[in-house]
Amino acid sequence: MIPFSREEREWFLRNLAKGLLDYFSVSEPPVQVEDMLKQPPPIYDADFGVVDMYSNMWDATFARPPSRRGSIFVRIDLEQDERRFALAREMLSALITSKHGRALGLPDLLLPNLRESAEYFARHLLIPEALLDAYRVNGGKKRGFADRFQIPPQIAAVRWAD
Repeated sequence: MIPFSREEREWFLRNLAKGLLDYFSVSEPPVQVEDMLKQPPPIYDADFGVVDMYSNMWDATFARPPSRRGSIFVRIDLEQDERRFALAREMLSALITSKHGRALGLPDLLLPNLRESAEYFARHLLIPEALLDAYRVNGGKKRGFADRFQIPPQIAAVRWAD
C-alpha cells in the first residue's frame, strides 16, 4: 500500500472529478452524471454503464463481471436526487477498477478508504468548487442549494460545510 494522507487523497479526488467535469464542459448545475455514464470518455468506454434494478438491498452498486463491461446497478425507484448521488458515488469504483485506473495504481490508493472517498468524490463531482463559488457569489443561499444542484438535502449540508 502506498502512504497517502487524507489531504492528498481529497486533493486527488477533487482533481479526478474536475477532470471529468472539464471533459464534459460542465458550466452550470445540475451536473448530468447519468449522461456522463452513458457517453463516457473513450478511455472509460468499457467501464461505465447504468443498469436499472429492482432491489431493496442497496441504492446502487458497481459490478464488473470477469472480462465484461462494468456497470452501476441502481435502484429504479430512487428519487432523482438520490439516484444522481448514488451514480456519482459508484462512478469512483468504475474509475478505480478500470484498466486505466488499475494501471495508475488507483486500487492501492483508494480502496482502503473506498466509502469515504466515493462520497467525497460524488460531492465534488455533483457540486464542483467553481459552481459552488458562483452560486454563493450570485446570492445563492443554503436553503435552495439542494434544489439547485439536485442533490439530497443531507449531502447538500455536508458539501455546503466542506
